[in-house]
Amino acid sequence: MIYVIEDDRGWEDYYRRILREFTLKFFHDGVAAMAEMDTEVPDLVILDILLTGPTGFAVLNEMRSYPELVNVPVIIVSSVKMPEEDAVALKQYGIVTSLDKAEMTPKELLMRVKEAMRG
Repeated sequence: MIYVIEDDRGWEDYYRRILREFTLKFFHDGVAAMAEMDTEVPDLVILDILLTGPTGFAVLNEMRSYPELVNVPVIIVSSVKMPEEDAVALKQYGIVTSLDKAEMTPKELLMRVKEAMRG
């Protein structure tokens, strides 16, 4: 199960089309996603940083405070380009990779998700 935490509903069709071989569950805010993680641990989280309400960083911090969620891989997808040093620093939080929405290709997204699912 892949959780996609993205408040821009326009991206939902994109993810469904590119990641059609995976089971996806969509959340439009971090609060709803974290509530669901109380009962189900996802295999992977695709996380937008600029969310309405708690930011993606707040969701990530909360996830890492629960032992059962510490090892869940996370792919950050954001419209805000992250400096390389920030991306490296986020590895400590289990970030597999970060992708820029404006630059990522469907092939790159699919490849990164497959890599993360393999562990």
